[in-house]
Amino acid sequence: LTLMLFSIFSFLICNNFKVFFNFVTNINLENNKISQTNSSNNALTDQNINNNEDTQDSPQNENSKITNTSTCVSVGEIWNDTTKKFKKNELLQLIKYATNTNITINNLNALKGITINANDMRTYNSSKDILVTLGGLQWTATYFSQDTSGNPILTLWLSNSAQLAGKNVYKASSSTAIPTRMSFDSYGQSTWNSGFSSSNSPGSAYPDNMYGTSYIRAVTLNNGGWYTTSSGGGSGITFAKKSDSVFSPFTNTTSNKISIADYLITPENVSWQKYQSYKQLRLDPTWLYDLANESWNGQTGSFYGNHNYSNKTNYGVWKNDLLWIPSASELGYSNSLIGIWNLSINQRSNPNSWTWSRSLCCSGNDANGVLYTGEGRTANYVSYNQACRPALHLNIIEAINSAFDIWGYTKFDSDNLNLILKYAYGTNTNTTSDSILSSLNSTIGSGAIKSSTIKTNANKVTDKTFINSNSELVIKFGGLSWYATFLTKNTSGQVILTLWLADSGQLFGKGKTGADGNTKYNFYGSGTFNSGSPPYSDGTSAISNNYGNSNIRTNYFSSASATTNTASVFNAYLKTSSNYISMGDFIVSPNGLNMQDAQNLQKTQTAKSTLGFRYNLPNESYSNLINYSNPYKNLSLSASTTNYTAWQNDKLWLPSLSEVGLGSTNTISTNSTASNNLRTGGLWGLSTAQRSNTNKTATWLRSGHITDKNLAYTISADGTDYGYASIDTQNAIRPALHLNLTLACQYAS
Repeated sequence: LTLMLFSIFSFLICNNFKVFFNFVTNINLENNKISQTNSSNNALTDQNINNNEDTQDSPQNENSKITNTSTCVSVGEIWNDTTKKFKKNELLQLIKYATNTNITINNLNALKGITINANDMRTYNSSKDILVTLGGLQWTATYFSQDTSGNPILTLWLSNSAQLAGKNVYKASSSTAIPTRMSFDSYGQSTWNSGFSSSNSPGSAYPDNMYGTSYIRAVTLNNGGWYTTSSGGGSGITFAKKSDSVFSPFTNTTSNKISIADYLITPENVSWQKYQSYKQLRLDPTWLYDLANESWNGQTGSFYGNHNYSNKTNYGVWKNDLLWIPSASELGYSNSLIGIWNLSINQRSNPNSWTWSRSLCCSGNDANGVLYTGEGRTANYVSYNQACRPALHLNIIEAINSAFDIWGYTKFDSDNLNLILKYAYGTNTNTTSDSILSSLNSTIGSGAIKSSTIKTNANKVTDKTFINSNSELVIKFGGLSWYATFLTKNTSGQVILTLWLADSGQLFGKGKTGADGNTKYNFYGSGTFNSGSPPYSDGTSAISNNYGNSNIRTNYFSSASATTNTASVFNAYLKTSSNYISMGDFIVSPNGLNMQDAQNLQKTQTAKSTLGFRYNLPNESYSNLINYSNPYKNLSLSASTTNYTAWQNDKLWLPSLSEVGLGSTNTISTNSTASNNLRTGGLWGLSTAQRSNTNKTATWLRSGHITDKNLAYTISADGTDYGYASIDTQNAIRPALHLNLTLACQYAS
């Protein structure tokens, strides 16, 4: 009778009826002895993990990725494993499919605060689901929402398990054996747990169907951690993440964001996974209970019997996972019982095998999980093999930042560089980087192109991907955003672009230094110029506002070899190699440009000629020939001061007052011969918006005060005025650099 009932159920599933397999089953699965061989839809044998490890079928072909392409819009691989970054065009296409929004650097906020389910996405795409390839695997887009910090996330679910066939996965030859590297079977299946009896009680310390301590979570998905190896959790094994699993790119993070895992969000930061109630969602009007494993926090709903596991050890440990099995509430199981994601039948379907869900089942004391098909559900023993289809949350803003970056791991992005060159030259036609570089070389001549001209040129280009709301060119380089401030060339005719950090707020939480007692930048991205040294008498080697000996230069920018700070966010810009695979290989120090007329101003720069000041300022020039013509000479710095000229060899440096300008509220002094435009915009021709800084923080400049060795100049937070501050106070850290564009294009991928 039992087998006959199951066969009828399987027949209904195969014929796509809206089947409801009541969770309140009075038929104990131990007595049921359900055999998968009786399901024509499943067409599998009951393969215990003990006897199928070394008999994997041949991998499926690439077509096994596609469930039904006629009902889908597809996006190719969005991750570039060579440059270790996201592909801009493909990622933007995915976002367009999922949100119906064309994204540029100017309108990222358009993605915040919105929620879009899979059905909404279908309305944007002629009733078609979205398929996207990420990390060599194909996923279906299921839900667009926000994490607990308000960051937009796109949830992706593996489109089907057959594409895993033959790929590396760790398995155990027996329930208590240490897992070793093997291959997925031809259906891409895994057990939930293995070798357990079917009479485990939910009152056990570690019930066999509790997701937090499951084999599929720790081993199959490569999340690592402790999992049970005997019924009720009488014994267990701690599994360490592996680097050669098919899921390693999605679970193994890095310190320099070169893995897909670095761009994923954990369920701990997703509110709809913290609070999830099957009963409240009314997925099934006849079912009066909540299901364990759905929320990662302590669930307080109504559960059948004692099936609330939320107070058990390791129940919610999966909240820290980057890859996870979806729940019944997320998946739904028919067109009328849709779940949070509102999936289509096609999205839930899986060739030849039902799919594990995270939610436990059911009313009995048996250890079993829940399986899904396109329009149906049932239960099975945790020792059975069923389809493994994990899901993940993609951090959209971080992925976009990666895609917009001109640098990727060991190479520049040729497409992004070409667009930057178009902005610099003002061409809207498709042309090669070499052609634009040649034209820029001629245009620059023996002079330079200022930021104001770059802005004008950039706005001639139709593609506004890198243009912000102020029409300024913002360049993502090495994970940080920079303003394009100055274009010149060296004596070899190579085009050099000067970049200035767009704002200090983006440094928040990133590596700093230990010099002032902090290891991470604060909310303001600020630091001290120096550490409050008292003024020294004339002629001493140590002077408080000497930029060459400053805390900023030697510690924050790691510019002194004795204090190199490898944990600094700026360290990657300093590294060099012998074969042009490091960012530092393409950054030119100030003295590398001192033969060019326009950039000679960094060697012989004077506030007197540039700004109309009566006197020149310390730290502006690195030349040892400058006479400051300062009546306060006994308080001034000179080239004889220790390390005064050392910054000429640095790859990162603070700009001067002459370079950034004074701000729009300042007027020309009567004794000045400088033009008002030069005075307010400085040598770089900056706008007020470029000088301004987030979080209402003034920005340190390298120019020292002419009368007080405890003071250095700043530019105001709103960019409209200049000022000065004591060298022991906190102000924004915004370095600049010279990027060799010609060399960058030569070594781009």
